[in-house]
Amino acid sequence: MKTITQLKIQSKDKNRVNLYLDNKFFCGLDLETTIKYSLKVGTIISEEKLVEIQLESEKQSAYIKALKLVSTRYKTQREVEKYLYEKGYVSQVIYYVLSKLLEYHYIDDERYVNSFVASHKNTCGKLKLKQQLLQKGVSENLINIALEDEEFDQSDEIQKLAEKYMKSKEDTKENYIKLFRYLMSKGFEYDEIKKSLKKEIE
Repeated sequence: MKTITQLKIQSKDKNRVNLYLDNKFFCGLDLETTIKYSLKVGTIISEEKLVEIQLESEKQSAYIKALKLVSTRYKTQREVEKYLYEKGYVSQVIYYVLSKLLEYHYIDDERYVNSFVASHKNTCGKLKLKQQLLQKGVSENLINIALEDEEFDQSDEIQKLAEKYMKSKEDTKENYIKLFRYLMSKGFEYDEIKKSLKKEIE
């Protein structure tokens, strides 16, 4: 058995509290839940009982919050998981919510990757796209499938960026070296740039 030593209102959500057992953070709870189960400082309770209470009362709360999050724009599974974790939900609640969101296709990492690539391919090369998607927690396998698709071609994007970059510059070797560096900084691969700008280089 352990003792509730602190119930602290969350700074980003005044309707939730962080609950501490024996001076260590344990979980976040809705205020309504703490009142319903008479949880207060000094209450002696087991970790198992607290998990049971949270599972019973917070599945719906967490699900509603997650729905609001994904309704604004696409989110990866990892982004939703991180959001719920930062809200203080225990792993069982998070697993329940993610399962529901996946079941109803509110989150779909494959769809997310395809959408992200389609909307960013005009300004970023494969390397940068991959880096950004990895940071969002998408599996490398899904990213590779999207970027290695036979129909994935960024030659037009490279041409447009190159024309924009060289618009007020002279056609000198030095400027083309700088152009290559610029395009590579955007995440385009060397061979892709060379192939797309073959005529200009010649």
